[in-house]
Amino acid sequence: MADEHKHEHKGEHSHDHGHEQHDDKDGHSHGHEAHGHDHGHEQQHGHEHGHDYEHGHSHGHEHGHSHEHGDSHEHKTRFHDPAHAAEFDQRVLSDMRSHLTTKLIEALTLKGDELILDLATGTGRVARPLAQQLKGGRIVGVDQAMAMLDVGHQHKDPIAHYAQSAGEADKLPFKTGTFDRAFVSFSLHHFGNSSGVVGEVLRVLKNGGRFVVLDPVIEEAKDVVDVALEAKINQVFRRTHGDDFRFHTASSIQRLLTKAGYRVPRTSVLSYPFNQEGMDGIPTGRHWLEAALELEKEAPELAERMKKNYFTWHSHGDHAHVKGSFSYALITGVKPA
Repeated sequence: MADEHKHEHKGEHSHDHGHEQHDDKDGHSHGHEAHGHDHGHEQQHGHEHGHDYEHGHSHGHEHGHSHEHGDSHEHKTRFHDPAHAAEFDQRVLSDMRSHLTTKLIEALTLKGDELILDLATGTGRVARPLAQQLKGGRIVGVDQAMAMLDVGHQHKDPIAHYAQSAGEADKLPFKTGTFDRAFVSFSLHHFGNSSGVVGEVLRVLKNGGRFVVLDPVIEEAKDVVDVALEAKINQVFRRTHGDDFRFHTASSIQRLLTKAGYRVPRTSVLSYPFNQEGMDGIPTGRHWLEAALELEKEAPELAERMKKNYFTWHSHGDHAHVKGSFSYALITGVKPA
């Protein structure tokens, strides 16, 4: 993600410069550089369409108003707070998040009658565009933060084919083999028990079911400097998001799914460049800049590596010009038939 390898654009936009890997049957990866295109293909597995699912503590309604789900499992002091949940729900969806949501929906490979698990649904921000792809299917959104669910439940414009259920991601309140599809968007990095979460999703999926993970990712650590930089970045984010916060790499997510028992036919890494004043419009950009400015004072070697791996910054007064890119992994796991 070093910015010298990225195309330069001002501000946030919806183009991606992704690096896609398609795993063959022997588990070998073939890397491709994609410029605004998806080159991965896989035949869809057959599945049943019975929508017989169990809720734990469910609102029992179709409801919600959604743009895109962000971090429903952020620090409990934030996403369990009704005021924060309401503010979160009103955030304008950026072009980048809109583009990533489109990519996620495409990766689910829907026919229209699937039963879909929206893990860490928040206020249902991904469920709304996803619902437009359904005919007789249904989305069940699960979250542990009742404040987020309540905000979604109170929307005046209900999401079709959508219901909510309160529940823990690593203790899902559903029968084994319930869902045709599942996804988690911008939340895997908030789960302390990520292996338990992906294992639970595997359990509730039908054989041949598909689980799509969309999450911001950091660079693979190549030396001790990268390891120290990763630790510092996570440290800064944990001040706001809690001790469970941890950025993954694309390969660590792949390993997480493979170890749980998924087949991983597809991994895409989509990179979004920026060149602008301040971090407005860049997800979690404020925390990234906070980490960068601290490193500039405390650890110059790590600051230089931050510039090489992620972005440069030039402070002037109370502002900073930033230039670089952040990357997001879109990874598909399939439960063996």
